[in-house]
Amino acid sequence: MLAHCRFTVIISLLALVVTGCSSAEAPLGRWEGFSQSANWLVAVRLQVDKGNVIHATALSVQVIDTSLPERLNLTQKIKAMLPEEWKQAPLGKVDFKNNIITRAGGFAPLFVFDPSRKTMTFNFYAGGKLTERIKLYPVKDFMVTGHFPPKTQLAFAGNSGTLGL
Repeated sequence: MLAHCRFTVIISLLALVVTGCSSAEAPLGRWEGFSQSANWLVAVRLQVDKGNVIHATALSVQVIDTSLPERLNLTQKIKAMLPEEWKQAPLGKVDFKNNIITRAGGFAPLFVFDPSRKTMTFNFYAGGKLTERIKLYPVKDFMVTGHFPPKTQLAFAGNSGTLGL
């Protein structure tokens, strides 16, 4: 009887440990965003499906020492390319814990969910370092070429603000 009780306690503890380590379900939906900074232009599209499966693409262009006309040209190009790149974006399995999405089994935060605003923040890494944080807004349908959701975050030449594109 004592051996049976120990076995039951061990199984219960293992179940508790496995449950504690499992990933919660990420919020389902679609998000998009675009950001400009002194160094980068970044366009992002994210879809989260059941089972913590994501479909995501991010396009980036480094724009250090780029003229204003060239930045504007690159902005239009990156926005126009996003819908085409989306068609080729692979599916990926992710973990979701404490409102943070990481690659399955990974540790670097890819996206951070803000439940109060229903937004996602994309952590953009370049050269192995966190370089930019891009705010993504929930959308019912993804943009058509060149039109991002209102309140898209912009930081132009070091100045940040909000601008509907």
